[in-house]
Amino acid sequence: MVADAARHYALSMAAEIERKFLLPEPPHWPPSSSQIQIEQGYVAVGKEGEVRLRRAGEQRLLTVKHGEGEVREEVEVDLDEGQFEALWPLTESRRLRKVRHLVPLGSGLDAEVDVYEDGLEGLVTAEVEFGSKAQSADFQSPAWLGEEVTGDARYANRNLVLHGRPGCLASAKTGSNGGVSRAYRLKTKETPPAGMRRIALGRVDSAMDRLAGDGDEDFAVAIHGSRKDLKKLRALLRLIRKELGEELFQAENRSYRDAGRLLAGSRDAEVRLETLRALRSRYGAELTGDAAERWEEALERKRNEMTAAADESTGEIEEAVQTIEAGRGRISEWPLKTDSWKLVAPGLATAYAKGRRAMKRTLTDPSAENVHEWRKRAKDLWYQLRIVREAWPGLLEAAADQAHELTDLLGDHHDLAVLREDLASRDGDTQKTFEPLMLRRQEELLDSALELGRRLYAEKPKAFRRRLKRYWLAWRHA
Repeated sequence: MVADAARHYALSMAAEIERKFLLPEPPHWPPSSSQIQIEQGYVAVGKEGEVRLRRAGEQRLLTVKHGEGEVREEVEVDLDEGQFEALWPLTESRRLRKVRHLVPLGSGLDAEVDVYEDGLEGLVTAEVEFGSKAQSADFQSPAWLGEEVTGDARYANRNLVLHGRPGCLASAKTGSNGGVSRAYRLKTKETPPAGMRRIALGRVDSAMDRLAGDGDEDFAVAIHGSRKDLKKLRALLRLIRKELGEELFQAENRSYRDAGRLLAGSRDAEVRLETLRALRSRYGAELTGDAAERWEEALERKRNEMTAAADESTGEIEEAVQTIEAGRGRISEWPLKTDSWKLVAPGLATAYAKGRRAMKRTLTDPSAENVHEWRKRAKDLWYQLRIVREAWPGLLEAAADQAHELTDLLGDHHDLAVLREDLASRDGDTQKTFEPLMLRRQEELLDSALELGRRLYAEKPKAFRRRLKRYWLAWRHA
């Protein structure tokens, strides 16, 4: 039986000693160079190794690699066409294409220069393999090889597949120069699993950039933007909850929720102040005495104290950054394999149904808790419709805009509920002045929200799901 197996594949094991370089552009190929088209995909990727399939000319290989840096362990298995084709679907959403040029360097060494294609277009790397560590140490690289990136995990093929081309975050919003787009939507030319990972990484990187102070935003705006990024990420997690499995979903959702809470303090103080100022602007003619001015001054002092405390003690922000960064490394390991409507259908249907039920509860009992719950569920629907809006841009963008307007109305209602909690600690004159105005404004907001909600949630959940399925199938199979 072993002999029979040996006739079907050859097994090789070796310690691989390589150095990698980043080329600014493809060199002028010498006449002695050769080239081959390579496609490779990853069956499994972990922190310490990978299982990879490669199609290079007539060769079909299954490769297992362990370790990083200059020296790695490698096992290769030759496959026949049938074996390769049976395994290839397991690499869906984790594939790349490149043209490899074999360039002689002299002294028995060659440079394998890879010119990447598709989403990695513009990236050129070269690897030189050595027979020993001593030979590697003595190697003097020619200038055209460019910067050495040996051991830089960003340029490992498995990370290029999962995270895209590094070094292009400045242009990531537009996706230019080969950068990985941070667009919060699935794109037509990407598989749903790959798109979900890209969108998740985009929110994580955006949050971390803001917390690192990489933009022009002031501190309060950066904190608010980071929290919004985390909320969008959690809405995505709910969209793919069934595919992730309940245990993994709960762990990831809890991690990003806790990171958001670490950033909440100074932002909450800012919201209370903004809400009071909006009330004063709306009802200024009805306000007499100095109660409003005294309350605003008190809230402003509290806001400044909390902002100063956050500026002086970066512990909570550092903890949030560490939590978010740790989560980033796990995104590549999410078990997303379903390349169909079934990946997003359960999450979309759940968001819609829960929002519809929350609206009905609010209609029966318009308590602050019910309104806030409805807002959260409407936000899930808003974010998730944005993710799938390419399925029918006109209709789904309009629906997403409606959901956004609804969340703004419910958000203003919630902000007033939070401000009313603070009002309870104020003097009698302030309470007497503001309580009726705040109740009136909440009633106006809720009336507008219910009117909009009846239109947004007009369909029954099953009809909503069937309609979006038709859009999806027409889009993905066009």
